[in-house]
Amino acid sequence: MADVAGQRQTGAVLLIVVLALGAALLYGVADFMSGVAARRIPVVVATTINYAFATVVLMIVVLTVGGVWSSPAIVSGVVAGVLAAVGFLMFTAALAAGPISLMTPLIALLSSAVPVVVALVLGDRLEPIAWIAIVVAIIGSVLIGLERRVSARAAKPRTLVFAVISGLGLGFATVALDAAPADAGMVAIFLDTTAGLVLLLGIVGLARAVPVMRRAVAVLDAHPAEPGPHLADTPAPGAARLGAGIRAADPRRRARRLAGAAGLLIGGANVLLMLALHAGSVAVVAVLVNLYPVATVLLAWIVLRERINAVQATGVVLAVAASVMLGLA
Repeated sequence: MADVAGQRQTGAVLLIVVLALGAALLYGVADFMSGVAARRIPVVVATTINYAFATVVLMIVVLTVGGVWSSPAIVSGVVAGVLAAVGFLMFTAALAAGPISLMTPLIALLSSAVPVVVALVLGDRLEPIAWIAIVVAIIGSVLIGLERRVSARAAKPRTLVFAVISGLGLGFATVALDAAPADAGMVAIFLDTTAGLVLLLGIVGLARAVPVMRRAVAVLDAHPAEPGPHLADTPAPGAARLGAGIRAADPRRRARRLAGAAGLLIGGANVLLMLALHAGSVAVVAVLVNLYPVATVLLAWIVLRERINAVQATGVVLAVAASVMLGLA
């Protein structure tokens, strides 16, 4: 009986690892696409398009699998939605302003650290190997995004502020989602995405009607680009190497399509994230999900033919090692 119980526990842990890493993969690809899109269209517009398409995915899922619409589920979803919307908005702003290789690991570090700290405060009990793996994974996620030629001086203060707010917002949003009852199913994550979309649509509407809000939103599009043509008409770094698709006649139309495709991936990632949170510890799930820079870096290596330096390669090795350790924990 003990062997059977042990096998079931191992299977459950492996399922959590697979779900969380699947979410990380989708988030990483979506972030790559969103980063390109946000260099051609306003950040708030790109983020709103992300949320609109993600909401469609979650609506289909929640109508298919259902869930209990309880007060805790609703509160959890709405709170997570507000936090995540702010986090994603600041995330896109930070990546659009760059340098991406510095902002991504900083955001990943913070959004991993928040659930881990909360789990510790709440007395979440994990095996020692699991805590070691969490530390290794966090270190790996930071190293993966770093490039030797990039320093903190390359980032403006407001960009660092965007990154910090993003990391904290996304981290606490994960904690809020984890508080949803298990019988809620996909209700909480659906409300998360829907609440975020409503908030973003409100911001877009106010920005069009109120000059003060318009100026406030414009701060998110303050890119550290060289003087020259308007950013909306300027290709993003490396975009020319993406092939004929990126070199579209209307770069803004292409950007909107990229943002929409990223939204579909985000919707799928949210489903996997919720499943993983229902199955395991928020600390483990959050850390694994925040290995998304692996996907972003590998995509840049495959599509843009960018080289992976020794530091990033070390981060990838640590990320894989941490995933294996968590699977064995």
